[in-house]
Amino acid sequence: MNNNGTKTIRIVVALAFLLLAIGAFILPASAGDRKDFTIGGKGEIHFNIPVKAGGVVLQPGMYQVQHVVEAGDHIVVFKAMEMPAGYRHGNTPVAKEAAARIKCTVEPAGTKVNNTKITLRTNAAGEKEIAEVQFPGEAFKHLL
Repeated sequence: MNNNGTKTIRIVVALAFLLLAIGAFILPASAGDRKDFTIGGKGEIHFNIPVKAGGVVLQPGMYQVQHVVEAGDHIVVFKAMEMPAGYRHGNTPVAKEAAARIKCTVEPAGTKVNNTKITLRTNAAGEKEIAEVQFPGEAFKHLL
């Protein structure tokens, strides 16, 4: 093959990579334009005592907690995680149905957290209830 043929192949390959790189940025941006449903931060939390989450009492155990935005409403979702023998954090089965779904408000927290952080308060009935949730890598408080 001559020099002109090699240059042409290199230009075509370079253009193909450029188009792939541009596509990698455009597709996630267009997928993120959906306003009806957005999934935010996710983490895991283990409760040693019963804890009230909105109108539901979460029994002691492991839960996956996630921030979701649906039709403009911010929601914190708790799903029970099974803890069968041999399972470790990260590969633990998660229930399909939510144990609790609570509307929340979001405000800046000032600093990011490295692990899921849940702040509890004691309500008028003397029960522990969730006051706020922070997700790993986010500098926001989700107030319940």
